[in-house]
Amino acid sequence: MATCKYCGRRGFFLSVSKDGLCSQCTYIITPIVKNDLRIINESIELIKKSKNFNTRLSRCDLILEFAEKLLEYERKGIQVITPAPSEFISEYIDMRDKIILENLKLETEKSEAKFELASSPQAKINEINKILLKIQDYKKEIKDKTQINKVEKEINKFKHETQLNIYFEAAKKAEFKGQNKKALDQYQEALYFLKNDEIDDQFQKDNINKIEKKIKDLEL
Repeated sequence: MATCKYCGRRGFFLSVSKDGLCSQCTYIITPIVKNDLRIINESIELIKKSKNFNTRLSRCDLILEFAEKLLEYERKGIQVITPAPSEFISEYIDMRDKIILENLKLETEKSEAKFELASSPQAKINEINKILLKIQDYKKEIKDKTQINKVEKEINKFKHETQLNIYFEAAKKAEFKGQNKKALDQYQEALYFLKNDEIDDQFQKDNINKIEKKIKDLEL
Protein backbone atom coordinates (compact mmCIF):
# COMPACT_ATOMS: atom_id res chain seq x y z
CA MET A 1 0.00 0.00 0.00
CA ALA A 2 1.47 3.36 -1.07
CA THR A 3 2.07 5.92 1.65
CA CYS A 4 3.04 9.59 1.24
CA LYS A 5 6.22 10.24 3.20
CA TYR A 6 5.19 13.80 4.02
CA CYS A 7 1.48 13.90 4.82
CA GLY A 8 1.16 10.22 5.71
CA ARG A 9 -1.82 9.56 3.47
CA ARG A 10 -2.03 5.95 2.30
CA GLY A 11 -4.14 3.80 0.09
CA PHE A 12 -4.12 1.13 -2.59
CA PHE A 13 -5.06 3.69 -5.23
CA LEU A 14 -2.73 6.44 -3.97
CA SER A 15 0.13 7.15 -6.32
CA VAL A 16 3.37 8.62 -5.05
CA SER A 17 6.37 10.13 -6.85
CA LYS A 18 9.86 8.63 -6.88
CA ASP A 19 10.51 10.79 -3.80
CA GLY A 20 7.58 9.15 -2.01
CA LEU A 21 5.20 12.12 -2.21
CA CYS A 22 1.55 12.16 -3.18
CA SER A 23 0.49 14.57 -5.94
CA GLN A 24 -0.88 17.12 -3.48
CA CYS A 25 2.34 17.24 -1.43
CA THR A 26 4.44 17.31 -4.61
CA TYR A 27 2.44 20.33 -5.78
CA ILE A 28 2.98 22.14 -2.45
CA ILE A 29 6.57 21.14 -1.71
CA THR A 30 8.22 21.44 -5.16
CA PRO A 31 8.03 25.27 -5.46
CA ILE A 32 9.10 25.70 -1.82
CA VAL A 33 12.17 23.51 -2.32
CA LYS A 34 12.96 25.19 -5.65
CA ASN A 35 12.91 28.65 -4.02
CA ASP A 36 14.93 27.53 -1.00
CA LEU A 37 17.54 25.89 -3.24
CA ARG A 38 17.78 29.07 -5.36
CA ILE A 39 18.56 31.11 -2.24
CA ILE A 40 21.10 28.54 -1.07
CA ASN A 41 22.87 28.50 -4.46
CA GLU A 42 22.91 32.31 -4.66
CA SER A 43 24.40 32.43 -1.18
CA ILE A 44 27.09 29.89 -2.07
CA GLU A 45 28.14 32.04 -5.05
CA LEU A 46 28.26 35.18 -2.91
CA ILE A 47 30.41 33.44 -0.31
CA LYS A 48 32.84 32.44 -3.07
CA LYS A 49 32.98 35.87 -4.74
CA SER A 50 32.54 38.44 -1.98
CA LYS A 51 35.45 39.81 0.02
CA ASN A 52 33.16 41.43 2.58
CA PHE A 53 33.31 39.62 5.91
CA ASN A 54 29.77 40.50 7.02
CA THR A 55 28.29 39.51 3.65
CA ARG A 56 30.00 36.13 3.67
CA LEU A 57 29.01 35.45 7.29
CA SER A 58 25.37 36.48 6.77
CA ARG A 59 25.14 34.27 3.68
CA CYS A 60 26.42 31.31 5.70
CA ASP A 61 23.66 32.04 8.21
CA LEU A 62 21.11 32.16 5.39
CA ILE A 63 22.25 28.79 4.02
CA LEU A 64 22.00 27.28 7.50
CA GLU A 65 18.54 28.78 7.99
CA PHE A 66 17.18 27.33 4.74
CA ALA A 67 19.00 24.00 5.14
CA GLU A 68 17.34 23.68 8.57
CA LYS A 69 13.93 24.17 6.90
CA LEU A 70 14.74 21.49 4.32
CA LEU A 71 15.99 19.16 7.06
CA GLU A 72 12.34 18.50 7.92
CA TYR A 73 11.98 16.61 4.62
CA GLU A 74 15.21 14.69 5.09
CA ARG A 75 14.02 13.49 8.49
CA LYS A 76 10.94 12.04 6.82
CA GLY A 77 13.14 10.19 4.32
CA ILE A 78 12.38 12.59 1.44
CA GLN A 79 15.34 13.46 -0.76
CA VAL A 80 14.65 17.01 -1.93
CA ILE A 81 18.19 18.28 -2.63
CA THR A 82 21.68 16.89 -3.18
CA PRO A 83 23.79 17.12 -1.07
CA ALA A 84 21.29 16.44 1.69
CA PRO A 85 20.33 19.35 4.00
CA SER A 86 22.26 17.78 6.90
CA GLU A 87 25.41 17.83 4.74
CA PHE A 88 24.87 21.50 3.91
CA ILE A 89 24.49 22.25 7.62
CA SER A 90 27.71 20.45 8.53
CA GLU A 91 29.65 22.05 5.65
CA TYR A 92 28.51 25.61 6.30
CA ILE A 93 28.94 25.48 10.06
CA ASP A 94 32.58 24.67 9.25
CA MET A 95 32.66 27.31 6.50
CA ARG A 96 31.32 29.93 8.93
CA ASP A 97 34.13 29.16 11.38
CA LYS A 98 36.67 29.28 8.54
CA ILE A 99 35.45 32.74 7.44
CA ILE A 100 35.71 34.05 11.01
CA LEU A 101 39.26 32.70 11.40
CA GLU A 102 40.29 34.13 8.02
CA ASN A 103 39.03 37.57 9.05
CA LEU A 104 40.69 37.28 12.45
CA LYS A 105 44.00 36.59 10.66
CA LEU A 106 43.55 39.77 8.58
CA GLU A 107 42.64 41.81 11.66
CA THR A 108 45.66 40.44 13.54
CA GLU A 109 48.02 41.30 10.66
CA LYS A 110 46.68 44.88 10.61
CA SER A 111 47.18 45.17 14.37
CA GLU A 112 50.71 43.81 14.06
CA ALA A 113 51.54 46.51 11.49
CA LYS A 114 50.08 49.24 13.74
CA PHE A 115 51.93 47.77 16.73
CA GLU A 116 55.25 48.14 14.92
CA LEU A 117 54.47 51.77 14.07
CA ALA A 118 53.10 52.68 17.52
CA SER A 119 54.83 55.75 18.94
CA SER A 120 54.52 54.89 22.62
CA PRO A 121 54.46 51.80 24.86
CA GLN A 122 50.82 52.43 25.76
CA ALA A 123 49.90 52.65 22.08
CA LYS A 124 51.47 49.23 21.57
CA ILE A 125 49.43 47.74 24.43
CA ASN A 126 46.30 49.42 23.04
CA GLU A 127 46.78 47.68 19.69
CA ILE A 128 47.08 44.30 21.41
CA ASN A 129 43.95 45.02 23.47
CA LYS A 130 41.99 45.88 20.32
CA ILE A 131 42.65 42.48 18.76
CA LEU A 132 41.87 40.72 22.07
CA LEU A 133 38.50 42.51 22.16
CA LYS A 134 37.89 41.43 18.57
CA ILE A 135 38.64 37.84 19.56
CA GLN A 136 36.03 38.07 22.32
CA ASP A 137 33.46 39.16 19.72
CA TYR A 138 34.42 36.34 17.37
CA LYS A 139 34.29 33.74 20.15
CA LYS A 140 30.59 34.49 20.55
CA GLU A 141 30.08 33.63 16.88
CA ILE A 142 32.37 30.67 16.28
CA LYS A 143 31.30 27.06 16.96
CA ASP A 144 34.65 25.28 17.23
CA LYS A 145 36.72 27.46 19.58
CA THR A 146 39.88 25.32 19.46
CA GLN A 147 41.86 27.48 17.03
CA ILE A 148 40.63 30.86 18.27
CA ASN A 149 41.47 29.89 21.87
CA LYS A 150 44.98 29.01 20.71
CA VAL A 151 45.37 32.40 18.98
CA GLU A 152 44.01 34.20 22.05
CA LYS A 153 46.49 32.39 24.30
CA GLU A 154 49.42 33.35 22.03
CA ILE A 155 48.35 37.01 21.90
CA ASN A 156 47.88 37.17 25.67
CA LYS A 157 51.37 35.73 26.08
CA PHE A 158 52.73 38.34 23.68
CA LYS A 159 50.90 41.10 25.58
CA HIS A 160 52.36 39.85 28.86
CA GLU A 161 55.89 39.83 27.44
CA THR A 162 55.39 43.27 25.88
CA GLN A 163 54.15 44.82 29.12
CA LEU A 164 57.04 43.31 31.09
CA ASN A 165 59.56 44.58 28.53
CA ILE A 166 58.02 48.06 28.76
CA TYR A 167 58.72 48.12 32.50
CA PHE A 168 62.26 46.77 31.99
CA GLU A 169 63.09 49.30 29.26
CA ALA A 170 61.73 52.21 31.29
CA ALA A 171 63.73 51.08 34.33
CA LYS A 172 66.97 50.61 32.35
CA LYS A 173 66.54 54.01 30.70
CA ALA A 174 66.03 55.65 34.10
CA GLU A 175 69.11 53.86 35.48
CA PHE A 176 71.18 55.04 32.53
CA LYS A 177 70.12 58.62 33.27
CA GLY A 178 70.94 58.21 36.94
CA GLN A 179 67.26 58.48 37.91
CA ASN A 180 67.39 55.70 40.48
CA LYS A 181 64.07 56.58 42.14
CA LYS A 182 62.27 56.36 38.80
CA ALA A 183 64.09 53.11 37.97
CA LEU A 184 63.10 51.66 41.34
CA ASP A 185 59.48 52.60 40.70
CA GLN A 186 59.49 50.81 37.33
CA TYR A 187 61.06 47.64 38.76
CA GLN A 188 58.44 47.66 41.54
CA GLU A 189 55.72 48.01 38.88
CA ALA A 190 57.21 45.02 37.05
CA LEU A 191 57.33 42.94 40.23
CA TYR A 192 53.73 43.82 41.11
CA PHE A 193 52.73 42.89 37.53
CA LEU A 194 54.37 39.45 37.78
CA LYS A 195 53.05 38.77 41.26
CA ASN A 196 49.47 39.57 40.26
CA ASP A 197 49.15 38.04 36.80
CA GLU A 198 47.52 34.68 36.10
CA ILE A 199 50.81 32.86 35.59
CA ASP A 200 52.16 30.68 38.39
CA ASP A 201 55.13 32.50 39.96
CA GLN A 202 57.07 29.24 39.80
CA PHE A 203 57.27 29.67 36.01
CA GLN A 204 58.46 33.27 36.35
CA LYS A 205 61.00 32.66 39.07
CA ASP A 206 64.01 33.91 37.06
CA ASN A 207 62.38 37.25 36.21
CA ILE A 208 61.08 37.71 39.76
CA ASN A 209 64.51 36.99 41.25
CA LYS A 210 66.15 39.35 38.76
CA ILE A 211 63.73 42.18 39.59
CA GLU A 212 63.96 41.65 43.35
CA LYS A 213 67.77 41.87 43.13
CA LYS A 214 67.50 45.12 41.13
CA ILE A 215 65.10 46.58 43.71
CA LYS A 216 67.41 45.60 46.55
CA ASP A 217 70.43 47.16 44.81
CA LEU A 218 68.58 50.41 44.11
CA GLU A 219 67.28 50.67 47.67
CA LEU A 220 70.82 50.62 49.11
